[in-house]
Formats: sequence, structure tokens, C-alpha cells
Amino acid sequence: MTRPTDTDWRVLPHDPIRQLAENLWWVEGDLPGMKLRRAMTVARLKNGELVLHNGVALDDAGMAALEALGRPAYLIVPNGWHRLDAARYKARYPDIVVLCPTGSRKRVTQKVQVDATYDERPEPCPGDTSVRLERFGAEDTQGAEGVMLVRSSDGVTAVFGDALFNLEHQRGFFWWLYGRVMGATGGLKVTPLGKLLLVKGGARTALRERLSAPVNLARIVPGHGAPVVDNAAEAALAVAASLR
Repeated sequence: MTRPTDTDWRVLPHDPIRQLAENLWWVEGDLPGMKLRRAMTVARLKNGELVLHNGVALDDAGMAALEALGRPAYLIVPNGWHRLDAARYKARYPDIVVLCPTGSRKRVTQKVQVDATYDERPEPCPGDTSVRLERFGAEDTQGAEGVMLVRSSDGVTAVFGDALFNLEHQRGFFWWLYGRVMGATGGLKVTPLGKLLLVKGGARTALRERLSAPVNLARIVPGHGAPVVDNAAEAALAVAASLR
């Protein structure tokens, strides 16, 4: 039996694409071998091109729906762990521009060629301020993660990787261990593992400052779990307070 390679288009079960704003979509799908799910966020630029945050390989109908929204032009790999389908997207769309946080470039490059970091290209499409990338961390920490900010008519959406989870408590051994014991569930939060690996030192300060000033914040899209679409500013302030 031949095992799939990093570039074979391997599709795992996923939901339909869901629209969040006139230029923003979200789709959630499975991860191999575990109950935790992942999500891809799609932002459409002013020129009609698409920015894909944490690319997830979709089935034929899903990819047709995606391409109907615009041309996939930019792929955001939000950290060194969210690389599962990055090489697949690069193989499918050879001209796609791959971007990642500065501090994750080494790990991401193990799976796919990186064209630029958030520092080098904060606007995926130069001159289009509707989508902007900000890393977390002081200059000397080279943040391993960051946030994608998408401006829509109703406000700003902040899209994260593993810096924020929004998972409810669930039943079963996995959710007892991963959720209760390891602290991954219980609503919008920075998990203990996230604090240990991604949001520490200058990165934690930067994330707290970003969440403490949620100007015109319409939505929060976490790396795992449902988007926060109601009272996003209040939710951001609550998470910021937990980081002190």
C-alpha cells in the first residue's frame, strides 16, 4: 500500500464553507487520528484574489466552491505545527505565495518553501490594507505566531492559529485528558500548552496588548473551535485579562 506524500491531495472529512462576512469565509475539518478539528479561514482581497489562512484540503465540491470565490493567491501557515496541507496547496497552485511568522520559518520550511515572513510582507498583497499580518513578540523574540487581521464592512476579524482556542468541554477520554487535564477546553482562551510553546515572554505581552485594544473588532477566529461572532471585543478583553 502506497502512503500519501505531503503533496498528494489527501482529503479528510470537513464541513461546508461558511460565510462570515462579505469578504470572509471559514471551514472546519478533521485532523488525522484525533478528535481535535482544525479550520481554514479565507479572505478575499480587493482585487478578487484569496488569502488562505491555514489551508485545509477540501473535496472536489469544496474546492470548486473555494475557487468560485476567487483565485487562491496567498497561503498563510500560521505556525510551525499547522503545516499539514501546506505542501499540497503549493503543489496544486504553484504560483501561490507562502507566508509565515518569522519565528516559525525554520519549521514551516521543512514542509514547504516560504516566500516571506509576516515581518517582510505584513500585507500579503502590497497596498491592500484589507488583510494584514502581525506577529507576536518583540524584535528579539521573532514571534513564532501572530494574527491575520481582515477588514470587512462590519469591522475587523482577528484570525489566530494555536494562540487561541475556543473549545467547549466534551465527553470521552480524549476530551477529559486533552480538555480538562491539559486545559484546552472551557471557552475562548490561551491554553497552557499555547503559553508554553507559542505565547511566552514578549509574545505574551504583544498578544495581551492586541487583545486589550480591540478597536472595531467584529469577530475572533481561533485556531481550534468556533468563531466568536457575538461580543468579540468583550471576549478579547477577558482573554487579555487572563494573561496578566
